[in-house]
Amino acid sequence: MSRCPCHRSLLPARRGFTLIEVVAALVIFSLGVLMVIRLTTTLERQMRYSATQSELVVRAEERLDSLDALDFDSITAGTTTVGLTVQGTSYDRIVAITPVTGVLYRIDVTLSPATAGAGPTYSTTSYRAATW
Repeated sequence: MSRCPCHRSLLPARRGFTLIEVVAALVIFSLGVLMVIRLTTTLERQMRYSATQSELVVRAEERLDSLDALDFDSITAGTTTVGLTVQGTSYDRIVAITPVTGVLYRIDVTLSPATAGAGPTYSTTSYRAATW
């Protein structure tokens, strides 16, 4: 039985990928690239938040150190608010000095964004005693 030369079964098998396989591979690759881009954006946001938080800690501790350098008698009770900029965001630094006893002050330092929700906040408390 002879076959027609145009019959497909007599042609050699073709090697390579079909169009559907190429499209499926591109879709999977594209999803992977999109996931990496999203992860990069999230990591960048977290790093910026951490940098801001670190600078807030430094600014609060600097203020506590400056109060610690003063004589006890030169510290006055009360609350002061100072505006400052941290990582491009406006913050309010609130320092509240409260007498606990005649020889002990409680010092609260709070840094919070001037616009609510615009960044992280930081608060710390310290005590300052008169020398005996």
